Amino acid sequence: MRLSSVIVSLACAFGLTSAASINNPFSYVPAPATIDECGTEEDLLKLVSYQLNPNPPLKGEVLVIDAEGFLKEDVVNGAKINLMVKVGVIKLLTKELDFCEESAKIDKPCPLKAGEQFLHHEVELPKEIPPGKYFVNVKVRNPDDKQVTCLIARANFGI
Repeated sequence: MRLSSVIVSLACAFGLTSAASINNPFSYVPAPATIDECGTEEDLLKLVSYQLNPNPPLKGEVLVIDAEGFLKEDVVNGAKINLMVKVGVIKLLTKELDFCEESAKIDKPCPLKAGEQFLHHEVELPKEIPPGKYFVNVKVRNPDDKQVTCLIARANFGI
């Protein structure tokens, strides 16, 4: 898979959704983190599947990200990643990243050639992740302004 999927998967790793337990209304029941496409049929990347392990991600643990997708056209030098991270309604981060620089960090080539894409990546999550509902939006665009992908990750970390 591509770098945007990695970034979204990593960012979504900052979460566990809490729900009241039937036995103890004060306990939290973790729910899985999610990744959804937010683009259109015109997007160059179609996410086929992803798996986060463990899911929900856990503070201080290694998160294993496996993803598969299909890329209609190459992602070329000059492509940009637009990243936004929020906790609740508070925007923590808005950043533009260079796709090729980021893909090199996960041993993916640039340009990324069209066709089937696979990703296996491991990330050590910090123990100090503040509790909250995390929302991550990732958009990747080629220099010709064609959208490669739009992904939304949602997750929460409990207390």
